[in-house]
Amino acid sequence: MAVLAGIDEAGYGPHLGPLVVAAAAIDFSGDALPDPDLWGPLQAHVRERPSGASDRALVCDSKRAYGGAGDLAVLERTVLGFLAAAGLTPRSLAELVQVTSVHPSAGDEAGDGSLRPWHHPDALALPRAAGAEDIASAAEHFAKGLAGLGAKPGGLWANVAPAARLNRLMDGQRNKAGALFALAADLVSEVQGRWPSDPIHVTMDRHGGRRYYAKLLAGAFPMIPVETVEESPARSRYRLARGEAPVQVTVCARCETWSLPTALASMAAKYVRELHMVQLNAYFQALVPGLRPTAGYGLDAWRFLDDVAAARAAAGVPDAAILRRR
Repeated sequence: MAVLAGIDEAGYGPHLGPLVVAAAAIDFSGDALPDPDLWGPLQAHVRERPSGASDRALVCDSKRAYGGAGDLAVLERTVLGFLAAAGLTPRSLAELVQVTSVHPSAGDEAGDGSLRPWHHPDALALPRAAGAEDIASAAEHFAKGLAGLGAKPGGLWANVAPAARLNRLMDGQRNKAGALFALAADLVSEVQGRWPSDPIHVTMDRHGGRRYYAKLLAGAFPMIPVETVEESPARSRYRLARGEAPVQVTVCARCETWSLPTALASMAAKYVRELHMVQLNAYFQALVPGLRPTAGYGLDAWRFLDDVAAARAAAGVPDAAILRRR
């Protein structure tokens, strides 16, 4: 077997809500690693453009899929459809966390093992916006399209870092880019642990414009020799010499436009982040009638913090529980 895996993030820039890094894997029956640009081979079942009336499964950068309209159903159809093609049908956020998380017990932990009061994943039923028939249609497209390539869905995983966890990671890694890589490295470890004897190609987007990753990979995987294959303005490529089953890692700008697994990971990361934002907004809307929800970005994050300041104080929710330091 050979495995293509893509990694991407959602929520790197906002002040509120979690940073989510996700991985998507496709398992091929042969030993050769195919090109990650799978839109052509899968064109009868997968589309890259959000517009149009086609019922094919949409796989593209989450910013294009979700866009300004914020249609959760678009993300949900793809993410839950891919999971359904893999035989997984989560009916709540709790079940989604259980089948996708590399840290299923982390939740929204405050750092002392307690959960934040807005984190009630059992109460958030799925799907929220997409119809069951739409999800089933996407699942059928994924299953048939990949089967035609001698492949099948390998899995989706999400590494969620709410504000408190992200703040601790940034303290340990010294900056946000370092925290992002640590979350991504967890996912690389998850993938290679699931396929210990098969060649793997991991593709992911550049982290904050960083070009050099050899030292970071060596630090994350100290028992595996790391070989630098290429470090150019276009891409950075590395080989983790894992016996007869090496792991290739390619990092490039706008990777989600070249690698279908990375685009799928982008949509998964955004979907998981949006579900966590649903919980956060709902909690404070119950405390502050008429409160406008927030996506956590820019000036609107500060507006939201001001609007909920009294409620946060009364509920004993400290700034560090909701606000990132960077």
